[in-house]
Amino acid sequence: MAAAVALAAACGSTPKGPPTGPTTAPQISCPADVTLRSVTGSAQAVMYTPAQVTGGAAPVTVTCSPESGSTFPLGATSVNCTVSDVQARQAACSFKVTLSGVASTMSVKTYEAIGDSLTEGELGRPSVDARLLDIPNAYPTKLQQAFDAAYPGQDIVVINRGHSGDRIEKTLAELPGHLLRDKPDAVLLLGGYNNLTGACGPGQADSTACRSGVEDVAFGVRDCIRRTKESSVGVRYTFVSTLTPPGATGSNRIDANAIIQANVRIRQMVAAEGAVLVDSYGRFLGHEPEYVNVDGLHLRPAGYQALADGFFDVIRATVPQAPPSAAVQR
Repeated sequence: MAAAVALAAACGSTPKGPPTGPTTAPQISCPADVTLRSVTGSAQAVMYTPAQVTGGAAPVTVTCSPESGSTFPLGATSVNCTVSDVQARQAACSFKVTLSGVASTMSVKTYEAIGDSLTEGELGRPSVDARLLDIPNAYPTKLQQAFDAAYPGQDIVVINRGHSGDRIEKTLAELPGHLLRDKPDAVLLLGGYNNLTGACGPGQADSTACRSGVEDVAFGVRDCIRRTKESSVGVRYTFVSTLTPPGATGSNRIDANAIIQANVRIRQMVAAEGAVLVDSYGRFLGHEPEYVNVDGLHLRPAGYQALADGFFDVIRATVPQAPPSAAVQR
């Protein structure tokens, strides 16, 4: 072997090593999403962990845009990373860099959600004697999460006092006790469905019983607003939601026209009594298959999220908020 090498060197050639086997295509793995809170300006430079690459035939090139160390604005920005090798094989991944500013201070800290099964978080009843509760996806739970994200460390609390099966009269009767016990700064009301489920089935919107049920809802909402305002605990705001539209089918479906009539009366009572309207009905229109469960009344998790989003948007637009302190802004 040594003689062969010497001979090759003498002839001016370089011996070749063993042949290189085929390489696998390059693969890339992005770092986890990056979240920065309490950013004091409108943007900030962010360094992130490099993407991890395996395989590929050298040379292998990795690019990420925006690059690590770039200035990112407030909000969520997608970072897209790509790897390519000498054989023009590519792979890609992405992650998000999210920056949130210094939070304002929310002046209302305790919110009490009252109502029936759509407040409690029921998905529906698979049988007469059973019901499915999904408290983690109930709208008060989702609303709490929204407050925690937007106003971290401010001890904002959302209390869920919804109770499945309650008519608006029962909600009204239970309200004083809830107020004395919880001493909320704001009350969130969504109720009246159980006044309509029996009397206002499909095709029954014009029946005497249904019209009576609609009026019961209207006056029940009015009396809940009044009782809240009269309470000695000093509730500052009462937010009242319209009823959500029904699904296309389902055993608990309320006639769509009955829901519309009830919402007309709810809007009138809210305006007359000085409460704050949350138009959940408008938010749900066109999304019924996505938001309403198969029983035609109760909601899917996406529907409860939409309820929470509606309350959250109106609360933020209504309740005064103090800007970040000068000490924090420096």
